[in-house]
Amino acid sequence: MGKTARENVRQEEMRRRNRWILWVGISAFLAGIVWVIMKNGSAPTVAPQPLNSPPAPAITASDWTRGNKSAKVTLIEYGDFECPACATYYPFVKQIAEDYADRILFVFRNFPLYQIHPNAGISAQAAESAGLQGKYWEMHDLLYEKQNDWSSASPDKVVQQYFDGYASSLGLDMNKFSQEVNSSAVMNKIKTDVDGGTTAQIDHTPTFFVNLKQIQNPRNYDEFKTILDHALQTGS
Repeated sequence: MGKTARENVRQEEMRRRNRWILWVGISAFLAGIVWVIMKNGSAPTVAPQPLNSPPAPAITASDWTRGNKSAKVTLIEYGDFECPACATYYPFVKQIAEDYADRILFVFRNFPLYQIHPNAGISAQAAESAGLQGKYWEMHDLLYEKQNDWSSASPDKVVQQYFDGYASSLGLDMNKFSQEVNSSAVMNKIKTDVDGGTTAQIDHTPTFFVNLKQIQNPRNYDEFKTILDHALQTGS
């Protein structure tokens, strides 16, 4: 490779690195804003009205769910495992799913923001691959709890450096995990989630739906509780 070619390669690498640093900074800034709002916000006296946007696709047997499958109230989250705002919401959403386990059905769907989060796609694949061995929620939780560890890793090394270790800690068959992480079954599941979110006109993560109707993102646990209690009381 000639000197000019090497310089062009180095310049392109610098441009990619600078773009990545910019998006990391923006994501961290937005996550900080979400954290402040969620910490200081107070619960509304009435539940916010659903947004005027298309509904989420109906829940199917292929969805990953927590809670009561016969519940009349459903809470769907479209999320990105590398999204800092999603990680900020994670403890609140998990607590809600646990506290309302016998009264609602919680669903998580993938909506990786590929353009700004380099590891969004492969982290979704890791969760789906773990799910094929019955450990979806365990991997889901690990990815959010350890987001700061793996989110800045190189996409071509993050599985070997981090996700393989998470899979091993969950007792997964590592040969199957490695084979299935890039399988058509995994990729098709993620595509189905993304296509549904796109149809529902999602433009950010996390995005939440109650009974398939998009809601404004609650600022804290109490606002989640207000919205869900209202849905349980009214059936809407």
